[in-house]
Amino acid sequence: MKIKTSSLLIAGALLGSAMMPAHANNEAMMDLLKVLRDQGTITAENYELLTSAAKADKESVEAIKMDAEKASNPGYKVTTKGKFKVESDDGKWSFQPIGRVMWDAVSTDDDGDGSNEFQGTELRRARLGFEGKIEDWGYKFEADFAGSDVSLKDAWVGYNTKLADNKLGIKLGQSQIAFGFNTAASSKYMTFIDRPWYADKLTSPARESGVVAKLSGKTWSAATSVTQGSLSGGTADEDTNGTTFALRGTFMPYNAGKDELVQLGASYMNVGSHDSSSQFKNHLTAHEDPFQIKAVSIAAGDFDGSDAFGFDAVGIFGPFHALAEYNGYTAERNSTSNDVDIDSYSVEAGYFLTGESMKLKHGLWDGVKPKSSTGAWQVAARFESTEIDDNANNQEADMWTVGLNYYPTPNLRLMLDYSQVTSFESAGVDQAEPSAIKFRASAKW
Repeated sequence: MKIKTSSLLIAGALLGSAMMPAHANNEAMMDLLKVLRDQGTITAENYELLTSAAKADKESVEAIKMDAEKASNPGYKVTTKGKFKVESDDGKWSFQPIGRVMWDAVSTDDDGDGSNEFQGTELRRARLGFEGKIEDWGYKFEADFAGSDVSLKDAWVGYNTKLADNKLGIKLGQSQIAFGFNTAASSKYMTFIDRPWYADKLTSPARESGVVAKLSGKTWSAATSVTQGSLSGGTADEDTNGTTFALRGTFMPYNAGKDELVQLGASYMNVGSHDSSSQFKNHLTAHEDPFQIKAVSIAAGDFDGSDAFGFDAVGIFGPFHALAEYNGYTAERNSTSNDVDIDSYSVEAGYFLTGESMKLKHGLWDGVKPKSSTGAWQVAARFESTEIDDNANNQEADMWTVGLNYYPTPNLRLMLDYSQVTSFESAGVDQAEPSAIKFRASAKW
């Protein structure tokens, strides 16, 4: 059987193009077919047939290439290390589920017959939520499911922009007011299981519903907020909670890097009169301690507003850190001239045995990343004192807390605290001096 020369050339051309790179083989095939047509080796009809097949093959290859590029670069990226976050390649939008779980085991000693003690466990926090941004706008929602009722924590929409080299952020909804350090510092990053007595209470409230604005530079920040109480049942009103106006500023007189700095802060808060009753009180040694330090209760309609001042100082020097905060609070009453004055302070110091450092972000504590796979170890101690002048019981108390923290990973932490009240007086009479051993296992994402 005879094989025509043209058939051999075409077969050779097809074989050669198949062995060439995808990008080059179609161009080479087109050039070769053109030469064969011009030399009369193939007919014009065969030339049209073969070039049409080559063009179709080229289009198919380009389509496959585009699909591959699209699959390898979908326009967004997913972060799974320590968190799950989806964000666009250009950084204009993001979405991230957030949450934390904190399980506590507590044993208190009432320094007496044992009738005022607590031994047990508690799911202190079980929060779920999400946060993200769209262009210059941000949002956050987080609720706590630890108690018998769901407690709303953060629920806000915010706007962020730049003024010269500074950052401006505005939040609309429920968020942290512009007052205090220990109250505003997240429970995910606190050195101890419990905050000082004055923090997250009437003397230094945490989240409220309203407007919060913050302007910050590299070494300073200024924030203000106007709120009307925390959201309960979806509402917060002036009659029930009064209007809270707060200011807070921070600056760093010394800043040699993230691991070596000093930050100073000052805060002011004014709460307008309202129709609800109010009282300062807190558990002494632990969240479930039956013993409490407390002031006289101001009856509904008798509260005529309050003022509070706060000063705080933070120092980080490698593995060592120190934090001191003062809180001065005065509540005025309508019925009498006897105001309620509460003065409190706390001083803490900590040291990482494994060489890590505490971190600051937006002027508050941030997460710790262990330097090795064996985790990070931290020891710490805190002294706190509160003095209440309410022309009734006039209570005073001092307490020491020592703690040991272990970070297996940046998202996990085990905490062990021992708290001992060293002085407790009520109306000038010495009271029992309880103590507590507390353990916490926590995870965040």
